[in-house]
Amino acid sequence: MAGQFLTVRLRHPRGTSTIQLPSSHATFDLLLEAVAEQVGGCAAGMRLSTGYPPKVLRLGPSDLIAGHINDMDTVTYLYDAGMAQAASQAPFQPAPKQKRLAEARARAQAEAAATAEANAKAAAANARREEEQRRAQAQERQKAAAAATAAREVADAVLRSAVEGGALEELRAALETHQEAASADVLRLARDTRERLRRAAKRHAAKAAAAEGRAAAGCVGGAAVSPRSGAEGRASA
Repeated sequence: MAGQFLTVRLRHPRGTSTIQLPSSHATFDLLLEAVAEQVGGCAAGMRLSTGYPPKVLRLGPSDLIAGHINDMDTVTYLYDAGMAQAASQAPFQPAPKQKRLAEARARAQAEAAATAEANAKAAAANARREEEQRRAQAQERQKAAAAATAAREVADAVLRSAVEGGALEELRAALETHQEAASADVLRLARDTRERLRRAAKRHAAKAAAAEGRAAAGCVGGAAVSPRSGAEGRASA
């Protein structure tokens, strides 16, 4: 609301006053009427000055005062000696509000109300959009959680089957494919089983190699004895 009005400090014969004008409709004649309302005089023949050193405002009635007077500037009401004496002797009676000034203020208030209503509607629309986004994000999280649960169930089933099967290569392949989705307990069971099967396979390979070595040594020994046996047979004959 503050941005809809221009506040002007007025210095006049009886002291200082504050004037508020609708900032978007603040014309020079509205300023004169507002000053007349404060000093109890007539806008006709009135002169105003502002700035330092003071300069008389020379504007047309319909000229906007924006650019000549800023918010919270001080404006001095200029008067002659006769007017000053009359003003000092007469009781101070503010003139009634001028119709055009009242209309301009009413327009500014209506604009402020319309702006506030538009801002409220925009805020409500933003709130609705944010709520829709939150709901969509919640649905996406639910879908992702459901997909993760389904993938975990499949991975656990495949790993349990491979553990029960007891085949090392099958279990290795199942772990490589499903270890990311499997639950921690099933994954730990599968890895422990893989390590156990790997050690068992290593022991079995070692035993097989030893057996092959013994068999190879026996074959070599048998081949070395056969020629001598044949020679002894021929000598006996």
